[in-house]
Amino acid sequence: MIKDVIMLGGGKRVKKAIVTGTLSLPLMLLLVGLFILRAYVVQITYNSVAPRLVTNMGHQTQQFQPLTFQEALMFTLLITFLFC
Repeated sequence: MIKDVIMLGGGKRVKKAIVTGTLSLPLMLLLVGLFILRAYVVQITYNSVAPRLVTNMGHQTQQFQPLTFQEALMFTLLITFLFC
C-alpha cells in the first residue's frame, strides 16, 4: 500500500500497465524505434547545419568532425532525461 501512495501520476499508471500486462512488446519496440529515429534526425541535422555555422563564424571547415550515431544517441538521451 505504501508503494501506491508514493507513486503518483505517470509512474502509477506505468506500474499498473506492467502488472496487468497491457504494456506489450510491440509498444516497447515502437518506443525504442522512435528513439533511434530521433537520434538519427539529430545526427543528420547537426552534420548538415554545423559546417555552415562554422563557416559563418569565419572559421575553416577542415577541422569539423561530423557527429557519429553513438554521439547523437547519447545527446538525445541527455536531452530526454533533462527535459522530459
